[in-house]
Amino acid sequence: MKVILLERVEGRGALGDVVTVKDGYARNFLLPRAKALRANAANLKAFEGQRAEIESRNAKAKEAAGQSGEKLDGTSYIMIRQAGESGQLYGSVAGRDVADAVNAEAGGVRVDRRAGRPARSPSNKGRRLSCPPTQSHATFRRSVPRSP
Repeated sequence: MKVILLERVEGRGALGDVVTVKDGYARNFLLPRAKALRANAANLKAFEGQRAEIESRNAKAKEAAGQSGEKLDGTSYIMIRQAGESGQLYGSVAGRDVADAVNAEAGGVRVDRRAGRPARSPSNKGRRLSCPPTQSHATFRRSVPRSP
């Protein structure tokens, strides 16, 4: 299916690009989330009329995400979890745990629960967090020590 992208979609294209994607991806992800329009003559004409408005909206979102990323960049969060003798965690530190910790401690920064990757072993690693919708990235340190 051919679609017109209304914002940057990682791995697909930028605003205004006409790309071919699989039908299910378009129907289930891009179209319901208003990230794309079906590529037909009427939608192309409507998009060209609204292009300036869409670009300004995306620029504001990118600026807000960049500011959030700057606040998060270089920060450190400690999440204590139980682990076995072999060093494996009982469960994991999921993306939602990371998002909850960041949202509680970082004033005014909202992080999506799907943004972080899970950790299954105690670590003190730097992680890269993407801030939708512009996919700007921030690096923070997530420390997961073993509890006794």
